[in-house]
Amino acid sequence: MSLGLLPDVPPGLPGVPVASDAAALAAGCDLVLGHREGALSLWHPGGPETPLFVDFAGGRTGYRVAADRVRHEKLVRAMGTLPENGVVIDATAGLGRDAAVLAAAGWQVLLLERQPVLHAMLSDGLRRAGALTQRMRLVNADSVDWLTSHPVAAQAVYLDPMFPEREKSAAVKKDLAWLQQLSPIEETAGEALLLEAALTAACKRVVVKRPLRAPLLPGRKPSHQLAGKTVRFDVYVTG
Repeated sequence: MSLGLLPDVPPGLPGVPVASDAAALAAGCDLVLGHREGALSLWHPGGPETPLFVDFAGGRTGYRVAADRVRHEKLVRAMGTLPENGVVIDATAGLGRDAAVLAAAGWQVLLLERQPVLHAMLSDGLRRAGALTQRMRLVNADSVDWLTSHPVAAQAVYLDPMFPEREKSAAVKKDLAWLQQLSPIEETAGEALLLEAALTAACKRVVVKRPLRAPLLPGRKPSHQLAGKTVRFDVYVTG
């Protein structure tokens, strides 16, 4: 995968410097990173798709984090009765959408993201996130390494490892396809290590988001599950 970097992106990111969309197409870039309407965004050069960026306040995420909505989220219910301002680690932060829900529910959220482009997009999203930033902290780190070096670091750890998407929504396919180009799906052995590291770092529970009919992460059966129409949450009680 070749990524074109426009001149206005943060320094040090992996990719090919380009001056424009046309230059990115000429260079054979699959995606372009640059600023669109004040947000660090990812898009297909010359394509019709809407650029992808981290947005904690608008769209679907804005609806989910609304005060009258957030407590109804299945993710929040899966976390159970964690203490107010308790620490939750989102070890697979991605675009940060679920992390925003956890923060809006009243917990302190540590976002772990190792992929440098996603980390830069998250950092840019936090810059524009308003009050939510008081309960969100971003760390550029490999999750397995970080979790194993910080044993019992949080009340809960949240995992949403990427899984091949079968839904027909064009928006879902675009988001997933572009994220997978940046950060490929983890092998089974890597998923097992991630779950083991999460269980080490969570003093109360680990919550894993999976497509409804996807297999369990290898290594241990969950204590219980909370299922919705298309996804489920596997809950591993640790204490």
